[in-house]
Amino acid sequence: MSTIEIEQEQEITPINIIRIGTGFWSAKPLLTAIRLGLFTELASGPLFVSEIRQKLRLQSHSSLDFLDALVTWGIIERDGKGFTAIYRNSPEANTFLNRRKPDYLGNLLEMVNDEKSSLAGNLKEVVGESGIRNSWDLNRLFTMVA
Repeated sequence: MSTIEIEQEQEITPINIIRIGTGFWSAKPLLTAIRLGLFTELASGPLFVSEIRQKLRLQSHSSLDFLDALVTWGIIERDGKGFTAIYRNSPEANTFLNRRKPDYLGNLLEMVNDEKSSLAGNLKEVVGESGIRNSWDLNRLFTMVA
């Protein structure tokens, strides 16, 4: 009996490139929520949209889109729809994004996002000829986010 190997062609798509290249779109609402203290507020218990808007000083016309983006990514959870919805932290957000918890990761995420950081704001210079001396920092950043 002989074995016949059949090679299947794998379709080449841009999905991975697009996912990586647009990753900041999902990061910005998360980082904004961290800076606003959303997860720490929700750690006390679920809140209505109106309560979140008041506590975080959000505009009503954009608050639902902002919160629902976080729901879509599983960072917070929602019961109901529209302005009567109630939001609460996901288990991960409650553990890692609540400023009062010992495993809080918000500081790390804010550091990576900080525009004044040489790694976040000047990556082109870091990886270019003038940035060779910063290779250790670059390796550390990529290891943390990989």
